[in-house]
Amino acid sequence: MQNQTPSGTEQTKSKEDIFLVGLRRAGMRITAQRRTICAYLANTDSHPSPYDVYQAVAAEHPSISRATVYNTLNTLQQLGLIVEISVGSDHTHYDTDPEPHVNVICLRCHKIYDYEGDMGMDALYTAVQEELDFQPVGARVTLVGFCSDCRTQRRTEIVAQWTEQQTEQQATASGKPVPASPERNDD
Repeated sequence: MQNQTPSGTEQTKSKEDIFLVGLRRAGMRITAQRRTICAYLANTDSHPSPYDVYQAVAAEHPSISRATVYNTLNTLQQLGLIVEISVGSDHTHYDTDPEPHVNVICLRCHKIYDYEGDMGMDALYTAVQEELDFQPVGARVTLVGFCSDCRTQRRTEIVAQWTEQQTEQQATASGKPVPASPERNDD
């Protein structure tokens, strides 16, 4: 008999079922709205914020309350079925991928990327187990920094600031009045 792997739809469906079973076991009623929240989370490749989830679900269920979304996300997070990712104040997102991976977060634009490459976790697990007599069962790794787009944008901003400073210095040296830039308020 051939070993068959489930299709993407079956894998997604089972992820949705896991969310629904978790909510049911936590004592929550499984409403059409909660089913839609779980379906959205099971099918997303992004790291949605609570507002992203609310907007997506409200398109199908206009009467849904934000409290329903927040309570459902909170329960799923407490059950360990999704992971809360804090990207600074007022920038909470959720990761629905239970497989080991690294979340890479841009400190400027707050985009979250997944890195699925070799993280050397086996060696880390072994070292922790041997050195601390601790049995790791999972890990969450987050790298923070600046994405390519934000680095490019920042370089452009630095060049513009430098150019403005040079213009001001040249004007001051020549005794000419310095024209006010649109962002400057010398009043």
